[in-house]
Amino acid sequence: MACASHALQRRSFTLAGLGALLPLAPLLAQERRQLLGDMHSHATMFQRTVGLHLKREMEETGTTLIGWALVDDTPFTRVTPQGITQVRQPEPGQLWNFFQERVVRYDNELRNWKLPKALTPADVDAAVHGAPHVVMACESANFLEGQPERVAQAHAMGLRHLQLVHFIRSPLGDLQTEAPQHEGLPAAALKVIQECKRLGVLVDLAHSAPSFFDAALAASDATMIWSHSWISRNGGTWRDWQNVARSLSPAQARRIAAHGGVVGLWSVRVRSDRSYPVRDPPSYADEIMRMVDLLGPQAVGFGTDLEGAGADPTLTRYADLRTVADTLVRRGMPAGVLHDVCIGNYARVLKKAMA
Repeated sequence: MACASHALQRRSFTLAGLGALLPLAPLLAQERRQLLGDMHSHATMFQRTVGLHLKREMEETGTTLIGWALVDDTPFTRVTPQGITQVRQPEPGQLWNFFQERVVRYDNELRNWKLPKALTPADVDAAVHGAPHVVMACESANFLEGQPERVAQAHAMGLRHLQLVHFIRSPLGDLQTEAPQHEGLPAAALKVIQECKRLGVLVDLAHSAPSFFDAALAASDATMIWSHSWISRNGGTWRDWQNVARSLSPAQARRIAAHGGVVGLWSVRVRSDRSYPVRDPPSYADEIMRMVDLLGPQAVGFGTDLEGAGADPTLTRYADLRTVADTLVRRGMPAGVLHDVCIGNYARVLKKAMA
């Protein structure tokens, strides 16, 4: 009888203990889930997600490291049925002034959200361990106006991730979406890459023409990535429709991987190409797995281009990216590969560049 009573008390204690833990179960599950990083995002910048509190969105979805990219050439472009194109030439000083205005707005937003910038390798480590941070990025170096010494000024403002070209003609090199003018790597571009390496800024080759891309990888051992695009069968040319022109060939993507870089998958929808694989979060996850098979697990990441992926994107919020990560788990992606793809690869190249 005493033994039975003791067993009953022990069972009651166990059930009571489980009951006490039940309210914590969702929190514990949240802590164990894979954290997310995004190499290229404009979330909240273009008002498609009006009212979004970026830090709260990051905390709710486990997104802790975002390359939050301001854009410096918007006043000089417009959207056409063929894509984004340049409509006027900036006057001297206009790009630099616009960039500085954007930085003020950028800093005010982060201050309101109490969301810190990732400025050092320690900050990146903090993000990998669960503390949300934003990497100040710029989608193109047009604001330099051909002056590499301005990289140091931007770095002092917090810049840690710099894409070299975008949608307007640049003295730094050719774009994927326009007829080439430079063919290769201009001397000014090499100086910018050297300044980025000296100061600790990650170089982003997205939007650059094939000859620019090849010459940059050959000329420098600086850390370089391709933050947002997709890999088509043969790669695009400037004569293609813009979202096809923006694609990489498998050979180009492998060269980035061989250089120690990472290729990010965007959330643009490409209806004109039947071979384009991304339609929704589950197919985004499938394409990530294909890219891992093609390039290896340390060369693939997320580069969603949120709010910059057009009017009909496949992902619209970080909740969608959480669905992608959960789908990768269900597809059986190993934990180490999942960590690398979801956040580890972007963290690695950032820390390497910062060091």
